Amino acid sequence: MAIIASGSGGWRVTGVNACARALGVAAGEALADMRARVPEIDVREAAPAEDRAALERLARWTMAFSPFVAPWPEEEGSGLTLDIAGCTHLFGGEEGLAKRLAASLARFGLSARLAIAGSIGAAQALARYGKDAITIVSPGEDYAVLADLPVAALRLTPAISTGLQRLGLKRISDIAHLPRAPLARRFGAGLLKRLDQALDRAPESFSPLALPAECRAQAVLAEPIASRDHVLALAETLMGDLVLQLEQGSKGARGLRLQLYRVDGKVTALEIGLARPTRDIRHALKLFALKLDALAEAFDAGFGFEAARLEVPQTEILSPTQAGLAAETKDENLSLLIDCLGSRLGLANVVRAHPCDTHIPERAMRLMPAENGDAEWAGEALPRPLLMLPCAEPAEVMALLPDGPPSLFRWRGVRYSIVYAEGPERLRPEWWRGQKATRDYYVAEDEDGRRFWLYREGAYGGATPPKWFVHGVFA
Repeated sequence: MAIIASGSGGWRVTGVNACARALGVAAGEALADMRARVPEIDVREAAPAEDRAALERLARWTMAFSPFVAPWPEEEGSGLTLDIAGCTHLFGGEEGLAKRLAASLARFGLSARLAIAGSIGAAQALARYGKDAITIVSPGEDYAVLADLPVAALRLTPAISTGLQRLGLKRISDIAHLPRAPLARRFGAGLLKRLDQALDRAPESFSPLALPAECRAQAVLAEPIASRDHVLALAETLMGDLVLQLEQGSKGARGLRLQLYRVDGKVTALEIGLARPTRDIRHALKLFALKLDALAEAFDAGFGFEAARLEVPQTEILSPTQAGLAAETKDENLSLLIDCLGSRLGLANVVRAHPCDTHIPERAMRLMPAENGDAEWAGEALPRPLLMLPCAEPAEVMALLPDGPPSLFRWRGVRYSIVYAEGPERLRPEWWRGQKATRDYYVAEDEDGRRFWLYREGAYGGATPPKWFVHGVFA
């Protein structure tokens, strides 16, 4: 099979598989010439957007080998850059990591060329133009392994590569020892920059798909696992490693992300949020168990998971607490309830009334995610109804005295006789909001024991007569 794309010179081959390569088809060949020689070959049109999406999915899968992964820029081809510093010991060294990665890719039907070097430029050059499928460069041998590679291996633009070849400078060794000033004048500073990056003379960095979390633990398994209990046991082991990291920084986790890497290349992610910072392993495992139960049939282990990573995307300072014989505090029980609800509904969907710094009743509380801050009210406890109406509703009220409490009122078409009334509680307006009328609130109880919260807006004798409203019901 051959992949073709349309360009300024017509349709040309951009990629071939092993069978097409055996028939002599090569990338860059014109479609008409290829058809004339191999008429029976299967031809497919290139889909760059789909190829790029597949490359990014593969990049996320390779995070099982390193947390720092990024696809190459589109103009440099289809490849991945991994920073494996600090990861090789998990696979028995650099060679063990390379062989494990190549074998895993082969299971997906992907043939890969791998190179490990001290610089991004050298590794990419050897991966694209090296002789071996796996190349590992020892420190200080960058020039020795790069010298015979074509100048195109330096990730130069086509114009610069063509210009060098016309001058007979076809290999890296041909330009490595030439005077730098003439090269820079003829081809620009970009040529020297790429040369220095490949030979590890100039620094080069890349932006990974996702920055690794502050605290993380990972495991590469000798045998794949698939059952729910095995996943929870693995999470418990990784959480034990995380607790040590969190304790060293006197921090607690405000969320956990468990990434499970399947043997077929797919990645399953389980993420939980926490209402308060914690280092409690049992609490975290309970939430992961609830998450697995909520997924039910949607949780597909395929042929099993071969690697896993547990990360803490957000941490907070967790001060040491005195461990005693008493039961869990009220706050701990409430946090446990919020976390359990959040693991099923999402923490953003678990809301709680948070006090606001105002004395106007309809603005005194607002619903916010329960995980955000402390919702305790430190102010004076005033009588407030259990049910506050969304908007105060008008009522017809009769009072014995103009400024006295209500003795009779009609609301929603029903007449209520008041036998007891308490008040008034006067609330003055907030001038910065444009509210002008003062409110006098009363707690009124009718003959059947029902208690209402009414207020009179305005005062008698003013320019406009006062109005009465029902704002809530106590019970």
